[in-house]
Amino acid sequence: MASTFVPPLLAPFVRVYGKVAPLMGQLGHMLVFFVRAIVAVPVALRHYRGEFVRLLSDIAWGNGSLVVGGGTAGVALVLGVTVGALVGIEGYNFLDLLGLGPATGIISSLVNTRELAPIALSLAFATQAGCRFTAQLGSMRISEEIDALDSLAIRPIPYLVTTRLMASVIAVIPLYVVCLAVSYLTTQLVVQVISGGATGSYLHYFTLMLSGQDMLYSLLKAIVFVWIATTIQCYYGFYAGGGPEGVGVAAGHAMRASITVVIIVNMLLTMALWNVDAGARFGG
Repeated sequence: MASTFVPPLLAPFVRVYGKVAPLMGQLGHMLVFFVRAIVAVPVALRHYRGEFVRLLSDIAWGNGSLVVGGGTAGVALVLGVTVGALVGIEGYNFLDLLGLGPATGIISSLVNTRELAPIALSLAFATQAGCRFTAQLGSMRISEEIDALDSLAIRPIPYLVTTRLMASVIAVIPLYVVCLAVSYLTTQLVVQVISGGATGSYLHYFTLMLSGQDMLYSLLKAIVFVWIATTIQCYYGFYAGGGPEGVGVAAGHAMRASITVVIIVNMLLTMALWNVDAGARFGG
């Protein structure tokens, strides 16, 4: 096999290109997949409404579903309780040093709403329902079921991917509202147990900083996170290869990519929605 001569001065750049080019190619392929899945929403609603309704029922409320039966609801609630307790413990212990223990309500209304609750829910959904999406599509790929859909004139991406994306986004809305409420309640209970004081001061500071706009932005973040994580995990399952072992490898890659992208997008959305301004002012 003939080898291509590379000048010594260019050799480091060629090696870097050899490592970066495949990664950029995969990112471009994933972006095209992401766009195709979004563009296919009207197609899925027009031709595959039955599959969408079935998936929505299975994911959200069906017997043995991915969320309730599969444990995502339980995981989300546990994470909501955990992050709420952590905010209550750490926030109160720090502010109490300054004599501002009840002001932990400020931390709860900002941190739970803007950061922790959306991330907690997206991770719960990705680790439970998202992994199952990867396994389902991966097993269909290696058993050539996706190729069979093509032969039957059924478009695989709208039928398998877009329907899952839409069902996930709709199913996650009520689940997120419950998770956020649980985190609020847990923080309040923890502060009350630690301080043993009345709830009036805590609720005063809590309502001082909490706004409906923040809650809507928080819900938007949760929806975006679930949409991105579900798309990534469907992508790795849709293009899985290498037999049953390849499905497991694809699930691992999907989890790693989903968590990384969600954290990066969280930073970008926080800067875009709130910038560096807390959105409230103290006066007096």
